[in-house]
Amino acid sequence: MYSMPKRIFILLFIIALYGKSIAQTPIKSSIQADSTIIEQLDKLMNSWYAKKALYQEKSQTPFKEPVLNTAQEDSVMMIRLRALTDKTVFPMVFNEEIRNYIRLYLNRKSQVSILLGLAKYYFPMFEEILDKYGCPVELRYLAVIESALNPNAVSRAGATGLWQFMYNTGKMYGLEVNTLLDYRRDPLRATDAAARHLKDLSETFMGDWVLAMAAYNCGAGNVKKAILRSGGKFNFWEIYRYLPKETRGYIPAFYGAWYAMSYYDKYGITDTQAKFGQVDTVHVDQKMHFMQISEVIGIPLDELKALNPQYKKSIVPVSNDTMSLILPVNYINKFLMEKDSICNYQRDSFFNNAVIAESIFNKGVTISSTDSCDYRMEARYHIVKAGESLSIIARKYGTNITELAHLNKININTTIHPNQKILIGYRKIPIPKPVTVPKDSTKTQPLDSLVTSSIDSANVHPATP
Repeated sequence: MYSMPKRIFILLFIIALYGKSIAQTPIKSSIQADSTIIEQLDKLMNSWYAKKALYQEKSQTPFKEPVLNTAQEDSVMMIRLRALTDKTVFPMVFNEEIRNYIRLYLNRKSQVSILLGLAKYYFPMFEEILDKYGCPVELRYLAVIESALNPNAVSRAGATGLWQFMYNTGKMYGLEVNTLLDYRRDPLRATDAAARHLKDLSETFMGDWVLAMAAYNCGAGNVKKAILRSGGKFNFWEIYRYLPKETRGYIPAFYGAWYAMSYYDKYGITDTQAKFGQVDTVHVDQKMHFMQISEVIGIPLDELKALNPQYKKSIVPVSNDTMSLILPVNYINKFLMEKDSICNYQRDSFFNNAVIAESIFNKGVTISSTDSCDYRMEARYHIVKAGESLSIIARKYGTNITELAHLNKININTTIHPNQKILIGYRKIPIPKPVTVPKDSTKTQPLDSLVTSSIDSANVHPATP
């Protein structure tokens, strides 16, 4: 054992040895101004995984942190950071800003525990893709500070997904967004896009990955402006004061997350047991609703949503490309065997095309058709079950309560009762008719002959519920 004077001498030696790294940031900490990371960590606890994880506060290993003064704590952190950075392309840096972010994570033991559990699922994927594009695998920690490993994370500015892509940047890297689909939420596609984006940024800044990370946060243009304003300095800490406020904390947060998720056990934090289990991908070429899949093969709906966050409305749409669906391996065979049953399960309830424009119900309106068919309009009804309200029925059929109430000529606050019939809309039913074309005629058929007769009450037939 060392005597007290020897301990002090060793600590002073270490601080002197790494003092240059400590002094690189002359500005005060901006951690209080950066609430985004804290917000993402807090939202993490409401995620499906956090609710299902085996983490409990009392399950953490009993741990009493040694009492250290600031200098002693700094020396320990520096030694540990050096052990991490020596194996990578990232420089060894330690300062007040980095220390504060390390503390931020370590003081949120429950969130770090959840992050460690999620990392078991996401990090192998990240590492494979980052390595594919020649990026340092340590960039996986960017997803920790960007979204707290939550694929459904959305920032106040609209950045979305694990890697927090804005709409235009995501589009540049092939991440499609439409009514039903948002590939920024797709872990695989978004990670691939993030790796390509980071690689492009590193080439912009001559292979400097720290500046590439800063540009990922605030844009390459802002980093270039900061370099010019600094007099041409090409080091993050030397252009620090010229960067946007949120970017000043971005690199320190990266080091903080890296440290906390590497040395968590030194601070009495234990990781959760991952609940995802082994998964695999199936290909889908027909439109499906998650509830159809859940009801037929028995997979919990929340788990299905968590594994496939890119489907915004819980619908796998029809596409020119085959759509992919991630499932736990124990559900794969059942899905493949029951595929047709899934597609047909209560299909009219999930994909009804019944509710149509209000103007179609006005007498005298005609329906134009370019098909060789006439149409009749078939009324569609829903029989109210116990506990159902207009809002529940509206959601079931993909409409809204106002339209449903108007269709039934009732008030939106009207109380409905079991076994009551609620009109949900009309469906066009084709009535085939032969098409005759005169042999000697070269004239175009008149448009009037292609128009069906007006809708009247005689055409409407109640459908069997």
